[in-house]
Amino acid sequence: MFAIFKIVLTLSLIVFLLNRKVKMGNAMLAGSGLLFLISNPTVGNLVSALTETATSYGTWELLFALYFVMCLEYQLRTGGIVDGLMAASRRLLRSERVLLPLMPAFLGCLPSLGGAIFSAPLVESASKPYNLNGETKTAINYWFRHIWEYSNPIFSGMLLAGQLSGIPLSVLISNMFWLTVLAVIVGWLYFISPLKGKDSSAEIPAATTTEQDAGYKYILLAAGPIIANFFLVVFLKSPASIAMGLVVLAMIFILRQSVSDIKAMLLYSFDRNLLWGIAGILFFQSILQQSGTIKEVGLLLNSMAVPNEIIVGVIALVSGLLVGTSQGFVAITFPFIMVLAPGDVTLAMICFVLGTAGQMLSPAHLCLLVTLDYFKADFLKTLRPIAVLEIVMVAAVCIAVKLS
Repeated sequence: MFAIFKIVLTLSLIVFLLNRKVKMGNAMLAGSGLLFLISNPTVGNLVSALTETATSYGTWELLFALYFVMCLEYQLRTGGIVDGLMAASRRLLRSERVLLPLMPAFLGCLPSLGGAIFSAPLVESASKPYNLNGETKTAINYWFRHIWEYSNPIFSGMLLAGQLSGIPLSVLISNMFWLTVLAVIVGWLYFISPLKGKDSSAEIPAATTTEQDAGYKYILLAAGPIIANFFLVVFLKSPASIAMGLVVLAMIFILRQSVSDIKAMLLYSFDRNLLWGIAGILFFQSILQQSGTIKEVGLLLNSMAVPNEIIVGVIALVSGLLVGTSQGFVAITFPFIMVLAPGDVTLAMICFVLGTAGQMLSPAHLCLLVTLDYFKADFLKTLRPIAVLEIVMVAAVCIAVKLS
């Protein structure tokens, strides 16, 4: 039971620091330090953990993948592609009903901390014909922005899940992509189908041939890099860092970036907080292994007459609620998969779905907080429909597991 006490004490410190707005990397480092001191504080274990983190292929694969993700985000934003896509979508689709979920869904493809604030004005504009209250607009923006949590190979939570579980990223995504499709369907049925009101976009004059050509160009430039990366990772089994690097390199030539712009992109993309946070998570995992704590906890959990799915699912749900980020619940929960059932895709899927449900309902989720502030919406009223849809997602994965 002492192993459980050590884990609970360590995670309590991490959650406390994160809720106090301490940066992820520093919070994980503090947790690693506490766990080291109360477990097996030898110089050898500390050196081994540092060496393993610094020299592991997985560490650098993850860091470079996230770095190139930030490069792509810079290219799409500064190249005028996002603005061009929004204008083109309005002219070509001529439907506020479609634009309402489309804009947060597309901007949600790109990982950006608190990025829901960028799609909130677009949801506000597209919702005008329907006279929606602030809570509904907040829920629509929040839900559709996060439909990619289960399948996007450039999200830090997904990249980290592959690294910590030892399951190839392509395998994780191919087994969970149906959850993204389900999230789109239930979100559409709950939020969009019941809308009543005149679709004012239908009154927008049809796009000219020139405008159509420009619109298709922006759609291709926006969606192309994301589709290409998905294809490279899932179908060609390419490492995420190489896939993202190739996509960014191709976009340099497509956008004809100048040398000065490339330098600005490389500097901007060096997000110290993000990279340090991931490094801190990986070091925490090494300390868990080197201290023997994770093995002790694994043995204890295995000795209980409780299915692994329930144990890991509850830990993931609670972790998501407490930390409000995908990388947070993955960092806390996925090391247990390596001990309880290494390589078990089903267990990883259950963990990810319940962890995502937790983070979507968490008061610490930054996307939720910034959207609530933008629309001046009530917290509990906004979360009611989100809770209903998350119950559907969890029930769906439970049924799928039972039938498999």
